[in-house]
Amino acid sequence: MDEGGWEQFGAALTGAPEGEPFSLATVCRGITTLLPVCGAAIVLMGNRSTQGIASTTDSLTASIQDLEFTLGEGPGIDAFSQVEVVCIHDLDSVAPRWAFFAPAASGLGVRSIYSLPLRSGRLAMGTVTLWSDQADGLDDSQQIDAVLVAELVSGVVLTMQSKTASESLAWPLDLSDHRIVVHQATGMVAAQLSCAIDEALVRLRAYAYAAELPMDEVAKAVVSRQLRFDR
Repeated sequence: MDEGGWEQFGAALTGAPEGEPFSLATVCRGITTLLPVCGAAIVLMGNRSTQGIASTTDSLTASIQDLEFTLGEGPGIDAFSQVEVVCIHDLDSVAPRWAFFAPAASGLGVRSIYSLPLRSGRLAMGTVTLWSDQADGLDDSQQIDAVLVAELVSGVVLTMQSKTASESLAWPLDLSDHRIVVHQATGMVAAQLSCAIDEALVRLRAYAYAAELPMDEVAKAVVSRQLRFDR
């Protein structure tokens, strides 16, 4: 990456040149100026089923992340679980790997997608996911740049959190979508069905997929008591 590109990304890490305050949204935008991708998302994860979108560049990218969360499969989940980079140069060629996610993401215009773990050593704390509407969206050199970007973002997240009390999140992270409503709904469904939390989450995902609704919408219906699973 040339010096100018890294300067642009550096500006995103410290705040936009116009004086815009730092946020993970500025980081996501900086990534798209640095690399030839259509969108970028930063997702924080406690485990493969507990995740929140910290920031995305746009609503379409958020929808792609919602697909992973709803379906419980996709490159970000694999990158987090395996603590390894997942590079998909042509999503159509890996359809059997993610039987539900691949065709759904393709329907949104995704051709190539790259997920990189945010990590400290071998401990993952989330992912950076990049996508393109072109096959082979990143060449070998650009993939190396993407790995370095993920390392820098990992450092930013760790630095922010290190300045905050252990029982709370740093404010730029706390502005994220932690899908609290989904966790609330999962607990309510577990109580309604007298089942484990993991099974309740599967039930929520299945309902959202069958109804072609975002998980957040289904969860809100459960929390507002407009939808019950024991009837």
